[in-house]
Amino acid sequence: MSDFDIDHTSFAVHDALGWARRLRRDLGAVPITGEVLAEFRYLLLHVGTADTGGRLELLEPVGADGFLSRFLASRGEGPHHLTFTVPDLHEAVRRVRALGMTVVGEDHEHPAWREAFIMPDPVHRTVIQLAQSDKSYPNPGELIGSTDRDPSASPGVAGATDPLWWTPLWDTPAEGHGRLGATHLVSQDRDVSLRLFEGVLDAGVSERDGSLELTWPSGSIHLHSGDTPGITGADLHGGSVEAVDIGSSRLQRHV
Repeated sequence: MSDFDIDHTSFAVHDALGWARRLRRDLGAVPITGEVLAEFRYLLLHVGTADTGGRLELLEPVGADGFLSRFLASRGEGPHHLTFTVPDLHEAVRRVRALGMTVVGEDHEHPAWREAFIMPDPVHRTVIQLAQSDKSYPNPGELIGSTDRDPSASPGVAGATDPLWWTPLWDTPAEGHGRLGATHLVSQDRDVSLRLFEGVLDAGVSERDGSLELTWPSGSIHLHSGDTPGITGADLHGGSVEAVDIGSSRLQRHV
């Protein structure tokens, strides 16, 4: 991971494996990697073909007292954060703080997944994770063509355990075959959003149907202006269903 990129959109859910089974059945989602930590476990999925698609993460709480349990109790299932990879986490954090944004949870000591978090603010109302790793995921063709996974070769969080907890997912047949498209994000201040996504995170920017399309090698964000900021969902292409609702957000067939 040497360049700026969008890594994934993350959703908080009560039952990550249950949701993964649904996404595999309806959209053909394939697992990439997953781990268990003290307060949560996660599963990262590729939703797409060997050539195109996107990554979606499912977060499930472990225990009743962690941050994710509190999030679900107060807001219910739905979008939790956006994750971007950067070539130099120290420099990215410095530039984000220069914009006046608050960064917490810095960990620069674990080469497989250095990370920091931009706290939710009135502009985006969502956590934005910045990460740097000396490892990379298998390419989509490898993911789709094999059930073998080598956790040691993929990015991983410090202190994580049980990297194959999600393997029962393979018992669910993929009946639909969809592709995850752009994530939709509402911003209260387009200029601030551009200073972050274009100025710091090196997005390509173009106009699209009254919104801005922010693009990176692995995916895109459609940035909308509005008074109720946050992630509203993502585009779907294909699959066996018209839409999948995850709490307040919708993965919806894009025409």
